[in-house]
Amino acid sequence: MAHPLRESATEAGQFRFTFCPRDGTRLVPTRIDGRDRPTCPVCGFAEFMFVQIGANTIVERDGGVLLVRLNYGPRDGRWALPGGLVENDETFEEAARRETTEETGFDVSLDGLLATWMRPGFPILVVIYRAHIRSGTLRVAPDEASEAAFFPKDKLPPLEELAWPSTAHGLDAWRAYEPPRP
Repeated sequence: MAHPLRESATEAGQFRFTFCPRDGTRLVPTRIDGRDRPTCPVCGFAEFMFVQIGANTIVERDGGVLLVRLNYGPRDGRWALPGGLVENDETFEEAARRETTEETGFDVSLDGLLATWMRPGFPILVVIYRAHIRSGTLRVAPDEASEAAFFPKDKLPPLEELAWPSTAHGLDAWRAYEPPRP
C-alpha cells in the first residue's frame, strides 16, 4: 500500500459502484459530459463522483500548533489537524468550530481562512482556518483520537506520521504564514 500522503483516491478507498443501486444491473462506461461514467444500460442511472468538504483548524498556543493522534481506521496512530466533514446544514466555519470542539474540548474563534487543499481524483476539498482558543480544557474524543498535543514549528511530527495530505499542506501554510502588518 502507498504511503497515505501519496495514495490515489482508489487506494484511499474511494467508492465506485460496479452494479446499479436501483436495479442491480452491471454498470458500463458511458460518455457523459465529456467523461466516462459508470452507467446502467437498463434504467439510465449514472454515477457522478461528488466532492466532500472537510473543515480543519490550525489552533495556536504559545507558538505551537494543536494536532490530534487518530485512533481509528488505516490512519490509526497518525497526527491530524482538528477537523472533519461539513454537515449539509452547516457552514464551513461552523463545521470547523464544531469538529475542533468535539475532538479537543476547546471552543475556538476562527481568525480567517489559511489554506485550501484538493487533489484531482481525490474526492475531498479541505478548508483550513487559523483559530485561537476562547475557552475549554484540552481533552480528546476517545472515539476519534488517543491524544492531542501542541507542537512548535521546529518539532512537528515527520511526514510519515501525518494522517492526511491536507494536514501536511495546512502545516506548510502555517509555517509560511505572516500576519498582516498594522
